[in-house]
Amino acid sequence: MRVLVIPHDMQLGGSSINALDLARAVRERGHDVRVLARGGPLRDRLAATGLPIVEAPEQMSMRPSPAVLRAVRDTVRRHRIDVVHAYEYWPTLEAYLGARGAAVVGSIMSMGSLPPYVPPVTLTLGYGDLHDEVTAQRGTARSHLLEPPIDTDWDDRATVDLDAFRAAHDLPAGPPTFAIVSRLARSMKQESIERCIDAVPALDPELPGIRLLVVGGGSAEEDIRRRADKTNADLGRRAVILTGPLDDPRAAYVCADVVCGMGSSVLRGMALGAAAVVVGERGFTEPVRPDTIPVFDRLGFYGVGEGLDPAADPLPGMLLSLFQDADRRSELALWSAELVRGRMSLKRQTDRLLKCYEAAIADRRPFAERGRERANALGQLVAYKGSELRRARRLKAARTRTPGEGAAGHG
Repeated sequence: MRVLVIPHDMQLGGSSINALDLARAVRERGHDVRVLARGGPLRDRLAATGLPIVEAPEQMSMRPSPAVLRAVRDTVRRHRIDVVHAYEYWPTLEAYLGARGAAVVGSIMSMGSLPPYVPPVTLTLGYGDLHDEVTAQRGTARSHLLEPPIDTDWDDRATVDLDAFRAAHDLPAGPPTFAIVSRLARSMKQESIERCIDAVPALDPELPGIRLLVVGGGSAEEDIRRRADKTNADLGRRAVILTGPLDDPRAAYVCADVVCGMGSSVLRGMALGAAAVVVGERGFTEPVRPDTIPVFDRLGFYGVGEGLDPAADPLPGMLLSLFQDADRRSELALWSAELVRGRMSLKRQTDRLLKCYEAAIADRRPFAERGRERANALGQLVAYKGSELRRARRLKAARTRTPGEGAAGHG
């Protein structure tokens, strides 16, 4: 097969890393794979794979982007592409509108229901609830479960130089350590990172010397750094260590007794032999254990709670129980690594993905026969854009309204 892969972006995030890992694995199975990519932190990793790169437009003033559509269309024609595989919502729509003559597969790892503008293409979904929802809407032929792939050959403790990492970041062995590896983004991520930071002083009386590694960079980095600096000042020691983004964060996972976070990040920590706690949004907190796996089967390794009272955050208690029971922590670490190797390995997920490609090719119809389908997709897009514009106008009006406005009829 000739495949064009379109990552969501080239930032150090789970979806884009998944895209590159699967592209490389599909190429290793003997297929012709190209990647449509802009600049970004993952560009060097992509170049190191040897996969041919198709330059994507750097500037996009709107989505879907006409420039991306042209790039997809031209690449499909020039290289006689069989399948265009796009990741997340806008790239999937751009692939659908631009890939005349090729089958389209969209991979959705994002949380929540599909936006109405996602076109009727073959989809892979990253967790059970979304897969079931999409299957009910679109049928089994166009809906496939594909959990985040973890390269368990790479994410192997035996391949990690922990001593070099400790020396580079001045992290002597000994103190109890937990870690979160994440984009330091305001959306979805900031709450979980700040809760991990706040857990350090809460745990310090019971676990003197406990420390937290925060690995990553992003829009919330300044806020997070201020919080970490305050925690360190209050404790009078270097308790929260921000390493910045790391191209290879494996040693940070291995340095940790417990890994916190969500999604692919938690799974990588588990593959590297750490016990794990999923810290989601609005207070969601759940350790990863045999009895909690049904929760993650439905939600992915993520969750949204009912809200959080910071004074009653369950995270410190969960961490304390893990740190105080070394035998149980070791059992969970071994079980976690076996779970990821057996269920989420890159090899296993590549097998599934190739079947999705075959299904998409079998479902492919000539471009000229899909006129009504395209018109419906564009109609959904116009309706969505219109609703977003109206919502933005309402929010702007609410921000500019004076305190007395809107009270007519009450005196």
